[in-house]
Amino acid sequence: GRSPQGRDTAGRASSLWSTRAMKFGKILRSTVDARMPQWREFMVDYKALKQELNQRAANSGAQPEDLTAAFTALLDEHVAKANDFYMDRIEEGVIILHALSQHVERLLAGTLRIEHRTACQKSLVSVHFQLLLLQHYVALNFTAVTKILKKFEKKLYIPLRNEYIAAIIELPFYRCEALGELVEESERQFRVLEGLGSTPPPPLPPLPGALQASSADSQLAAAAQQQPPPPPAHQHQHQH
Repeated sequence: GRSPQGRDTAGRASSLWSTRAMKFGKILRSTVDARMPQWREFMVDYKALKQELNQRAANSGAQPEDLTAAFTALLDEHVAKANDFYMDRIEEGVIILHALSQHVERLLAGTLRIEHRTACQKSLVSVHFQLLLLQHYVALNFTAVTKILKKFEKKLYIPLRNEYIAAIIELPFYRCEALGELVEESERQFRVLEGLGSTPPPPLPPLPGALQASSADSQLAAAAQQQPPPPPAHQHQHQH
């Protein structure tokens, strides 16, 4: 048998792992509550998956293939839910950005009054913020999937993670290409507006880290809601 010191070390390692796992669950819930409570029902439900996994792990008589098939089917439902939600938000983003780009074109052509620039800027900042939030949503969900697969392997000693990730790697939700393009387009339109008039534009909010401290929330929210100051009275807006 192992020495008492070895057992003690193993016990500490096990305790540390469970603390980290518990910490992720708590961070996930608090992050969703703080940043995207309206999206909670569309998240991969890490807590429910963990409870289901614990129940299946307790059923020692089950065959490994049956455990894997049942858990994979359940996880598939959660991933499909997140992927569908992501696709819906992308579709919305495409429509809104297309409408805003038309406003920018009219501003550039001089067929829309320059006063509309401020409203257009505010809309672009708001859209940009929502797109960054969606990037955060994707990161949180994918982290939840990775964590629960690691937990599955640790509890049941059945390799699954690499195979499962390989199976979902082509999903739009995983690839995230359309979202990156929309973020870039919103920033491009915003830069175009920077060249119009003399009003200093509001700053674009930075991309939040996957599990950043909530101090960023107030900064992001403030940036999304910030209204540019009116132009100084002594300066004239150029009409094109």
